[in-house]
Amino acid sequence: MMGLDRRVKSRLIRWLERPIAQLIGLFDRLTGRNRAWKEVFTRLTTGEGQGLKIAVVRLDSIGDVLLSEPAIRALRRRFPGAELHLVADPAGAALLDGHPALDRIWAVKVPWHRAWRGERLNRVKVGVELFKAVRRLRKEAFDAAVELRGDPRDILFMWLLGPKLRVGSDARGGGSWLHVSLGPDQPVHRVDFAQAVVGLVGARPVDGGPEVPFRPEEVDFGRNVAAGSGGQPRVAFHLGAGFATKCLPVPKFAAAARRLRQLYPEMVIYLVGGPDEAGLAARFIGGYDGPVVNLVGRLSLRQTAAVLREVDLFIGNDSAPMHFAAAAGVPVVTFFGPSEPAKYHPYRTEYRLLEIDLPCRPCDHVHCRHIENYCLTLIPVRRIVEAAVELLGKPAGVGQRAGGVR
Repeated sequence: MMGLDRRVKSRLIRWLERPIAQLIGLFDRLTGRNRAWKEVFTRLTTGEGQGLKIAVVRLDSIGDVLLSEPAIRALRRRFPGAELHLVADPAGAALLDGHPALDRIWAVKVPWHRAWRGERLNRVKVGVELFKAVRRLRKEAFDAAVELRGDPRDILFMWLLGPKLRVGSDARGGGSWLHVSLGPDQPVHRVDFAQAVVGLVGARPVDGGPEVPFRPEEVDFGRNVAAGSGGQPRVAFHLGAGFATKCLPVPKFAAAARRLRQLYPEMVIYLVGGPDEAGLAARFIGGYDGPVVNLVGRLSLRQTAAVLREVDLFIGNDSAPMHFAAAAGVPVVTFFGPSEPAKYHPYRTEYRLLEIDLPCRPCDHVHCRHIENYCLTLIPVRRIVEAAVELLGKPAGVGQRAGGVR
């Protein structure tokens, strides 16, 4: 469904949902799950989770996995005696590796999210990989599974795993395939939405925002990178995002950096991003003459998050590194084009979100009906600089933030 716009996808899902629900219902009756789920649900809602095996399914982007982290902690707090598993994309699985709330993490690549990101796939190969993953996970015999995206494809995947109880939402369709559903999407932040989903089984929201489970050596790594660069303020730039339509043009980043350096002559810029963003970094460096620590393509996800803990300001698109910075309490200047600010804004940190009000927003991220993504190309450099100065403070006081060492 990658080539279809949001409205066509919604109509297609509505057309398919009822017959699929009937087939799932028939299968549940034949296998006894139409009765078994109620017993599991009763145990969970009364707090008797001892010995139950629960799978959390979050198969999409890295940032979305991080935004689901508080919901995972909420489940663990509610069910300390349960066995809690996470089923996630390999990148998301790596981000939460070693999380104290999780007993096991399963890394699974599903073709629909990979195709949506533009990855070219061998259908036979991915089909075999998916079959093997489902077969392996079915052997776990999950008592319950909780799907946190609200995606009909992910809900069907969860059904294939064979849990007795299926919990989730109808955010994008497929709610009738669940035993317990939160209902339609809500215009709330995805952190709060995920916690509302797990609240269906009695897990109360936890305080605070998402947390990356850093190891001590990763924290030391971030501090050493920052200490070795000198200069103040330390400003991190992330030039990329999951899709080109979510990216502010690189020349605007470079122009904003030049103006900020005039205000903060000792400023040091850290460029972060994946290997596929090396070209963006080269273009930025070509348009900026100040000191740059180019870390693009050189760090793991968790190393990137560790470095971002040490900066004074993050400037970048709606992306995983933006959520890494927000999770660390770092002030954020971010740009939203196709994305929905109410659902994905930086969570529980000070931020400035720059956007252009257009009737086509929000959209499906990948495709733009215009010759360019005006929702981002029309954002003026002046607004970026003003937002950064508001968060950094007056030039004479840069590098001074309340709260001491994070």
